[in-house]
Amino acid sequence: MKIIDPYSHHAVKQPDRPAIVTDDKIIYYHEWEKIVRQTAAAFSNEPAVHNRVAIFLPNGHLFLQVFAGASAAGWANVVGDMKWSKSEVEARLNEVEPDIIVADESMKDVFQNQDAKIIFSGEISEWVHTHNDWQPDEKANAPFYIGFTSGSTGQPKAFVRSHQSWVESFKCNQIDLGMTAEDHVLIPGSFVNSIFIYGALSTLYIGGTVYVLNKFSTSRLMNVLKNNPISVIYVVPTMIHALINDGWKGVQQLTFISTGAKLLPSVKNEMKGHFPHASIYEFYGASELSFITVLKDDNQMTYADSVGQAFHNVEIKICGDDGKEVPPGETGVLYVRSKMLFDGYINNQGETDNVLDGDWATVHDIAKKDENDFIYILGRKNDMILYGGINIYPQEIEEVLNRVDSVEEVVVFGAKDAYWGEKVAAYIKGDVTIRELKKHCRDHLSSYKIPRIWRKVDRFPYTSGGKISRTEVKNWLEEGKHEKSRDR
Repeated sequence: MKIIDPYSHHAVKQPDRPAIVTDDKIIYYHEWEKIVRQTAAAFSNEPAVHNRVAIFLPNGHLFLQVFAGASAAGWANVVGDMKWSKSEVEARLNEVEPDIIVADESMKDVFQNQDAKIIFSGEISEWVHTHNDWQPDEKANAPFYIGFTSGSTGQPKAFVRSHQSWVESFKCNQIDLGMTAEDHVLIPGSFVNSIFIYGALSTLYIGGTVYVLNKFSTSRLMNVLKNNPISVIYVVPTMIHALINDGWKGVQQLTFISTGAKLLPSVKNEMKGHFPHASIYEFYGASELSFITVLKDDNQMTYADSVGQAFHNVEIKICGDDGKEVPPGETGVLYVRSKMLFDGYINNQGETDNVLDGDWATVHDIAKKDENDFIYILGRKNDMILYGGINIYPQEIEEVLNRVDSVEEVVVFGAKDAYWGEKVAAYIKGDVTIRELKKHCRDHLSSYKIPRIWRKVDRFPYTSGGKISRTEVKNWLEEGKHEKSRDR
């Protein structure tokens, strides 16, 4: 089954229901099904080696049209970032070798020397409407999506997902998150982040209505919320912070679905004050593993430090260094088994084998679970700090620091040290002194886990997935930025 298969059903059963709503356009389901078929026909008539299309388009109906049409035709979509530099574009495209590039008119200078066929946004309509003959491609479990890992701890890698993996994940929306065809779903973030393209396509799959912001701002989000019957909003934590910091409030009954990083208990409390009738669902996952756990609204306070329990169709085990499963309360590497796993990395079998282990897979997150099967993530093995031969996991320290009310954001990492190997470094955003933080750490951490290097910052750099970029913050330290904030 493909991610677009239910469109014909929706076109018959609810032809006049809006499928996609943007700033300047409403597309109804009877129109959407026809547009996708025509776009699929256009792709089917193109010669291809890999059946891959690279999409460099802003948020909007054209992006979704190209993505869905290519998926219907058995092509794989490579989602490009319009903010990439020319050298980054060339490096990514050399890796994935698309047959066609569909790009915004503003990027004409970027694609002057590409071998692939290029279709600019102003040409899409004519290209699509010259083709009408299309027969569905029945190729089983074909790849349809190629994304790039965020690269927060290294070079981005191109990963491949199949139709089956996403169709299986759509069940999580319905069973674990309680979403239905009656939902009106707001997508405020860039489709470069897979959670937002996922949110749009999963809504179209079940027959709901998708509202797309061409660019995120809190005022745009609140305007859509005020004028439409929005029931679900997909967000990353930075958006939650922005809504709070800009003072927005709402009385609607709706659900925020958040991923990318943990929301602090203090932030959740503030959010409840601003949106008293809203529910918050956080899920933990990975590009390679898809959905893993969900922390539902009624467990947000009781299990505030947890990432929740496994989705209904996910098995989890936590294994020690000997490969054997450890009991509750003990730490180890988290493994996942489900039908939602990725197919692998492109041209990188070694890294693929590092993730896939038979029916199981891991991105080497260090975790533990309690007696009620709530999962706690301590950090990624690659992020582990080796201090004088002792293993320290940054997320454990971050969770302790995040309990200080005035701390807004924090990142902890290992800084190279000639004697110890690595020392613990902490960068903090918030109205709090280093002296207060040191005292708090002494009360809650072993002495060797207390950061030896402290910095206060006014802002953090983020990856496209909404996470703090550890790599860039480490570069700050190496370059001597924020030196004067050491003892504040």
